[in-house]
Amino acid sequence: MDWKNLNADVNKILNTHYTSGRSGRKINKIIIHYNAGDLTVEGCYSVWQNRPASAHYQVESSGRIGQLVWDSDTAWHASNWDANCSSIGIEHANKEGGYISEACLDAGAHLVAALCKYYGLGRPQWKVNVFPHNHFAATSCPGRLQDEQRDAYMQKAQQWYDQMMNGAESPTKPSTPSTGNKKSNEEVAREVVAGNWGNGADRKNRLTSAGYDYNAIQSLVNQMAGGSKPAPKPTKTIDQLADEVIAGNWGNGADRKNRLTSTGYNYDAVQAKVNEKSYGSKPGKSNEAIAKEVIAGNWGNGADRKARLTAAGYNYDAIQSIVNSLCK
Repeated sequence: MDWKNLNADVNKILNTHYTSGRSGRKINKIIIHYNAGDLTVEGCYSVWQNRPASAHYQVESSGRIGQLVWDSDTAWHASNWDANCSSIGIEHANKEGGYISEACLDAGAHLVAALCKYYGLGRPQWKVNVFPHNHFAATSCPGRLQDEQRDAYMQKAQQWYDQMMNGAESPTKPSTPSTGNKKSNEEVAREVVAGNWGNGADRKNRLTSAGYDYNAIQSLVNQMAGGSKPAPKPTKTIDQLADEVIAGNWGNGADRKNRLTSTGYNYDAVQAKVNEKSYGSKPGKSNEAIAKEVIAGNWGNGADRKARLTAAGYNYDAIQSIVNSLCK
């Protein structure tokens, strides 16, 4: 990532589900989100080809950053048209239990700092120039970034901003655990067996945050505990598997596909269900209720109305048809 010029690690620019330009508005805030899943840049691109939503940036669990909508255009991410037009939206991948990895937390905070510097927004401040998605809509997004991981995130963003304002665009990362005395996987596996790293999701989060490869260490733990057993035949439903994928149990990208396929599951069917669960929520109001709001002038006119309805997840053609019938 080129922090000074805001050039992402990869550009995967959407050709749909965003609005060109910013309706004359200036960027004055950053809105943060989480995936409710461990998505890659390419995964977000695929989901947003079908779902009427988007964000400017995706930060992966690895810390890799991708741009999907240019800053000069309006992404559909805040569930609020005015906020969309005046903000940059950043999505963050999350692990099992909703936790943001250390690499993602640091890269996302660094991006916030770079954006604040580039657009003259000032030092990152919570609910001053950096907002959670749920400030603008009734949603649980951005998950743990709004509670137990918020302070660490904002502290990192402020540290990065201060260093960048002092002329250091790529200094040593703040608050990053030292790897100089990093233990071997075998040593850590023995500590896991001894009970020093917790269990389940807690163990995975702690190992990952400390910079260790959870899967490699867990494999060693299994061997030490008596050897790995043959994988059971596929018995879980697509719905169960989708929940496990969202919880981070099946990895990402090619790794996820290989693991599901090698276990005998239909990757495409599972991924489709994951997308549905993660991004398939529908608006709460009926088309008739929205049509009445349109007539009352709450949704603008012409292309603006269409963009706002679509961004909010409504069927523009169906609502406009009701509007026309009500106005006869």
